[in-house]
Amino acid sequence: MIIDFLIYLAIGAAVSWFFFYFRRYDLFGGFWGAGVVAVIGAILATFLLQKPLKIALDALQSGFGFSNVNIVAAVIGGVISIMLLSKINGGKKRKEY
Repeated sequence: MIIDFLIYLAIGAAVSWFFFYFRRYDLFGGFWGAGVVAVIGAILATFLLQKPLKIALDALQSGFGFSNVNIVAAVIGGVISIMLLSKINGGKKRKEY
């Protein structure tokens, strides 16, 4: 259970880093706010997409999950939640300083 939560935190931090530092989106709450939203999105998407993605991935290979976390569903959920957060904020880019 703790390892699952740490995996969600790592996915949320990676997605947050990508959109905040690499893509330079101006997100509500900055890096930490984006991280919280990405973790929540990753958890929600895992619950919603667990079965359909597991069936599809098992058909392709023996699975792509680590522990009880479906990595693909978690990344999809994190990315979608950050993109929604960006759209709510107007899709603005951060200014270069």
